[in-house]
Amino acid sequence: MKVTFGILAHVDAGKTTFSEQILYKEHIIRTLGRVDAKNSCMDHDDIEKARGITIFSDMASFSHGDHTYYLIDTPGHTDFSAEMERVLEVMDYAVLVINGTDGIQGHTETIWNLMEHYKIPVFLFINKLDILSASYERTLTEVQERFSEDILDFNSICLENGKESTFTEDIINNASEWDENLLEQWLEGTLTFDSFKPALISQIKNRRMFPCFGGSALSGDGIDQFLHAFYCLTETLYQEQEDALFKGKAFKIRYDDQRERMTYIKVLSGKLKVREPLLEGEKVHQIRVFQGERFYTVSEASAGDVVAVTGLRSSKAGQGLGECQDRAVPTLQPALQARVIYPPDIPDRTALQAFSVLEEEDPALGVVWEEALRQLKVNIMGKIQLEVLEQTVLRRFNIPVSFDRPEVVYKETVAEPVMGYGHFEPLRHYAEAALRIEPGARGEGISFDSRCHVDRLGINYQNLVRTHVFETIHKGVLTGSELTDVKIILIDGISHIKHTEGGDFRQAVYRAIRQGLMKAKNLLLEPYYRFSISVPDSLAGRVLNDIAKYYGRAETPIQPGNGRTVITGLAPVASFMNYGEELMTLSGGRGNISLSFSHYDACHNEEEVIARCQYDPDGDTANPSCSVFCQKGTSFVVNWNEAEEYMHTLS
Repeated sequence: MKVTFGILAHVDAGKTTFSEQILYKEHIIRTLGRVDAKNSCMDHDDIEKARGITIFSDMASFSHGDHTYYLIDTPGHTDFSAEMERVLEVMDYAVLVINGTDGIQGHTETIWNLMEHYKIPVFLFINKLDILSASYERTLTEVQERFSEDILDFNSICLENGKESTFTEDIINNASEWDENLLEQWLEGTLTFDSFKPALISQIKNRRMFPCFGGSALSGDGIDQFLHAFYCLTETLYQEQEDALFKGKAFKIRYDDQRERMTYIKVLSGKLKVREPLLEGEKVHQIRVFQGERFYTVSEASAGDVVAVTGLRSSKAGQGLGECQDRAVPTLQPALQARVIYPPDIPDRTALQAFSVLEEEDPALGVVWEEALRQLKVNIMGKIQLEVLEQTVLRRFNIPVSFDRPEVVYKETVAEPVMGYGHFEPLRHYAEAALRIEPGARGEGISFDSRCHVDRLGINYQNLVRTHVFETIHKGVLTGSELTDVKIILIDGISHIKHTEGGDFRQAVYRAIRQGLMKAKNLLLEPYYRFSISVPDSLAGRVLNDIAKYYGRAETPIQPGNGRTVITGLAPVASFMNYGEELMTLSGGRGNISLSFSHYDACHNEEEVIARCQYDPDGDTANPSCSVFCQKGTSFVVNWNEAEEYMHTLS
C-alpha cells in the first residue's frame, strides 16, 4: 500500500516539528531538527532557515512494514497558501495540526474549507499540550463546534488487537452508520478491533469521521499513539491500478541548484519509466524520490508514488498527464499586485525571464508585462511574500529588485446576460462567432458550453472556440481587469470551406467577447479577506466599530473565557490590508490578526475605483472590440456598436 499524506496548519502551530518527529521515528533522520535551530530536514532552503517558517512544500518518503508513505510538509503562512493548495490534489489523507493554546486561527479555517473542497480525509492533532495554557478538551470542543461534530476524540482509544478496546459511545454511534450490528456487539461486550476496523477505515476515508489526537510535537508526547492509529486506519488501493494506463498529476515545478527543471508528479495509475515520452517531444530523463533536500533515483514509478522527474520543459503545476486530462483551478487567489523595480542597467528581458521562471514554480504570481508602460507586475498574497521574492531573485538570478506599494487586484464580470458578436475576415481569412455571456457563480471563473448545431459549425471549429475562450485572460471594460465568473455559450458560428485558417476563430472569439462586454451591464469585483482577530475583551467594541468603518462584516464574537474575544468575518482587501498595523498600535501588541483570501464580490466603491483607473476600453488596441469584414476584395473595420448590422449570423 502507498499513502500520500500532508501536514497542514496555521503558522507556528508546530507543523514542521510534527513532521520531524515522524521522520525521526521512522529513522529517516538521525537527530530531531528544530525550526528555531535552523536544522530541520523539511525546511532546508536558506530563506526558510533565516525566517524560521516553511515557504515551500517539501516531501520525504519512508517505509513502514510493507507499506510506503509520502509525507508532504506544507507552508503555514497565509502568504504562501497557494503553494499549500497546489499539493492538496495529490493527498490521500491530511493531518491538521492545531495549536492547543490558541485553538482555531484564521488560516486554520481556510485549510479546513480547502480540505472539504478537495474531499481529503483528515486526522487532527492538537499540539503544544506541554504548555500550561493549552487545553485538549477546550480545543476539541472548539473544532467540533466550528468544523464538524464528526471530529471525535481518539486520544485515549486502544487500537491494538488482543487488548481491551476502549471505544467511546460517540465513535460507536458514528461507525454504526456503516454497520448497525456494531452497536449491538458493543452493547453485548463482544466487539473486537478486528471486526470494528473496516468501519473505522471506511468512515474516515469517506470523511464521515475525523479522528483527533493530542500531545506535543516538541517532546514527542502522543506521536507514537497517533502514528499507530494512522497506520491502522488509512487505506489506499493503488496496487489495483498498477496495470492500468498511465495517469499522473503534476503538482509542482521546481528548479534545483544546477537549474535542472523538475516536475513533481503523483502517479495515479499505471507506470512511469525513464526515457518514456510524456509530453509531445519531451521524455523523462530521470525519476527522483526526495527525502527533504536529498534524493535518490529510480528507473520506474508506479501507481501511488510521488516523484520528481527531469526532462519536461512544458509541464505546468496542476496539469493532468497521460490519461488524466483535467486541470486544477485553484481556490485561493492573490488579492494584491505589485510593480517590480529593478536597476536601469538590467534589461527588461532579463528581469522578465527571471520572473517567468518563478511563475513556473508559482503560477499564482501571474507575471504581467505591460508593454505600453514598460512595467513588470506580479500578483502576491501579502507583504511577507514580497520580502521573500526580493531575496529569491537576488540569490538565484543576481538581480536586486524591490517593489512598489501593493495594489488590489480587481476583477470584472457581467450582471446580466448579453450577446457578443465577432467577425474576422481580412483577405483570404474567415470566421464569425456569436457568443452568449451569462453571469456565473462567484469563484467559478469562466465556463463554456455550446448550443450550436454541428451542421452549422463543425465540431473541430467548436472545439477551437472552446480553446480560444480559455487560452487567454480576457479583459473587462471598466478597469481592464480580468474577466471572471461568467458562462460563455457558443450560440452560432460560421466558417468558410476555403478561407478559414488557424487563428481566424481566435480573432473572432476575442472580438465577440469584447463586443458583448462593451454592451453589457458590467460589475466590478474586489477581493475579500476572511479575518480572525483576537483581542482583550475590553477592546472588542472598538474593533467591531473599526470593522464596520472599513466596510467589513463581523460575525458574532466568541469569548472562550480567557479574557479575550475572538472576532471573525469578512472585509474588503482594499480597506483592510493595513489594519494589522493599526490593531498593533491600538492594542499595545496584545491583539493579533489573521487574514486569508476568501472570495471576490461586488466592489464597495466601484465608481471611485473606475474613476481612478481611467481605463479607456476603446483605446486598448491589444483587446479590440471591432470586427473586420471584407467587401469586393477589400477589408474594412467596423466599430463594436455598429458591427451587428454586418454580421452574417444575424442575416
